[in-house]
Amino acid sequence: MAGPTGNRPQSFATTTAPSAAPPSLADDVSIAASDVEQLRLRVAVLSVVGPVRETNEDHLGWFDAAGLDLAGTPGEEVRSVALGGPAVGLMMADGLGGHGRGDLASRTATRIVLQALAAAPRPGLGEVRAALELANGALLAGELDGASDHRPGPQTTATVLVFMDDSVQIANVGDTRLYRMRDDVVELLTKDHSQAAELLRMKVIKPHQARNHPGRHLLTRSVGADLTLRVESVARAVYPGDCYAVCTDGCWSGLEQEDLEAAFSEDPAVGARRLVERAIDMGGDDNASVAIIHVDAVGASRDSDASDRPFWRRFFGNRP
Repeated sequence: MAGPTGNRPQSFATTTAPSAAPPSLADDVSIAASDVEQLRLRVAVLSVVGPVRETNEDHLGWFDAAGLDLAGTPGEEVRSVALGGPAVGLMMADGLGGHGRGDLASRTATRIVLQALAAAPRPGLGEVRAALELANGALLAGELDGASDHRPGPQTTATVLVFMDDSVQIANVGDTRLYRMRDDVVELLTKDHSQAAELLRMKVIKPHQARNHPGRHLLTRSVGADLTLRVESVARAVYPGDCYAVCTDGCWSGLEQEDLEAAFSEDPAVGARRLVERAIDMGGDDNASVAIIHVDAVGASRDSDASDRPFWRRFFGNRP
């Protein structure tokens, strides 16, 4: 999506000036800025209705230096894009079908959040939370894109990532998950806000019970549910070679650890198709959506003492 920007060709006069002016500080700053490495990500996204539902209530979008893209994945085909710039953001939302018009809720929330973040000079966690609160207010007021009335009620999950410099800002509400693979280790970076997840955190049930618990899809938090929006947010360090996957529950609920490991080890487009097909093959009856992100380059120099960096990387540096 974001193509390279070439340098403007320079023309030089044939006459010689009496005296050459020394380089200005602005010139030095411009040259230095052009040498700074910017984020480079390879992204593949896929969202399908699934074998049971009639409407796809999942939605996703992103922004980078080239602008905003809210098209999602029309035609249920994998979309592959190269994103880059000082900041890159992505959001995935899963509308709650039981509350009606979940498709409009997810689309509206995605637009509001990404538009707000794309307009921010440096979108950090504060800006992410503020953007989600804007979306929450719109859904509570029934202000839905494509709706002819203002009936409140529609709700949606939301998971937002903003890559900037050498970090990623993560915020989530609901049960749309974010996974990361670093150094061949897959880790879940978000917390589910569901009845089953809350019981698991309180140690009332065990992990194997949570997988089939009747409350595993009953959310305790969602965008558009309450006046006060409770957002889970955190900032993490990012390194070249990191891989991320954002999945709605219709996708991740049918996956095992080895499915994610295999998908992360492939081209993003192949991995995205693998995860969605696997979820459906395992009996998935919901919309299934995934975005796979491979980090090729980060911005500013990394903090070698970052808390989520493996010990061996902190000790030996960036050698594989």
